[in-house]
Amino acid sequence: MKLSKKIQNIIFLLFAWLGTTPVIFAKDAVNTAGLKTQDTALMKDSGLAANVNLAVIISILIKSVLGFLGVIFLVLTIMAGFKWMNSQGNEDEIKKAKESLTNSIIGLIIVLAAYSITYGVFTYLPFGGSLTIN
Repeated sequence: MKLSKKIQNIIFLLFAWLGTTPVIFAKDAVNTAGLKTQDTALMKDSGLAANVNLAVIISILIKSVLGFLGVIFLVLTIMAGFKWMNSQGNEDEIKKAKESLTNSIIGLIIVLAAYSITYGVFTYLPFGGSLTIN
């Protein structure tokens, strides 16, 4: 059980580190003359148009969160398989691993349902914007 806790801590630290990497540090906060051109270049390079509305930003955010939940499902599935393989025939450990695997699959089904509903809302409703960015 100690090894499992260590793996959980390592995974948590990895995601915490990856979650903090996109932070941008300002070199010179006083000089704002070139910010408009930098902003336009950033919007162009990121694939966003200059007239992005709130619905597009929300759809990008939801898509990112649901993608992250898919990664969490993968990690939970691997951990359940690892538990099952290391159970050494212990029925209680196998039962816990099966329950964990079942719960992660149920979570995946919920995430896929949420993604399909979100895709339908942002694609087919007139106020929804677009879930895909061109």
